[in-house]
Amino acid sequence: MSEAAPGADFESFVLETIEAFSRLARVEAGDLHSAEDAVQDVYLNMYRRWATISAQEGSLTAYGRIAVKRAVIDQFRRHKRMVTVPVHELPEMESGIGIPEAAYEIIKEGIGELVSSLPERQREVITLCVLQDLSPAVVAQRLQIKEESVKRYIKAAANNLKKSINEHSEEATA
Repeated sequence: MSEAAPGADFESFVLETIEAFSRLARVEAGDLHSAEDAVQDVYLNMYRRWATISAQEGSLTAYGRIAVKRAVIDQFRRHKRMVTVPVHELPEMESGIGIPEAAYEIIKEGIGELVSSLPERQREVITLCVLQDLSPAVVAQRLQIKEESVKRYIKAAANNLKKSINEHSEEATA
């Protein structure tokens, strides 16, 4: 190995052995993702010790094959200790704007009529943020405005909606 390019031999080793190591790991692990993780771990560990490993006598490919098998076994042992517990009830989800899912659905049902009375930009922002459950950052990109502007439109729309709700409740009680 030359001193000028310490990773050059390692790179050619990886290119020569990647297919064989991946195939071996897939056979041993039975899972593509676990196999890829095992091979990646082996290459990382071999790279860290490349100068020592390449200086020893023996086949680097054989060393790598044994390391892949051991990495798969280690993964199995790590995952075997993990205990999965089934969840009987899922926790209440929140929408992208932080409203609990149950409240979000109730709001969505009656909001259409109220939203139609808002100014155009406020209506767009409320429709995208609340009805389509998009984040203010995404809405800002879509409408080509600043995220702070989206938040201001949401506040203004909320104030206008409160006024509309108060007016409707006063009319209903009168």
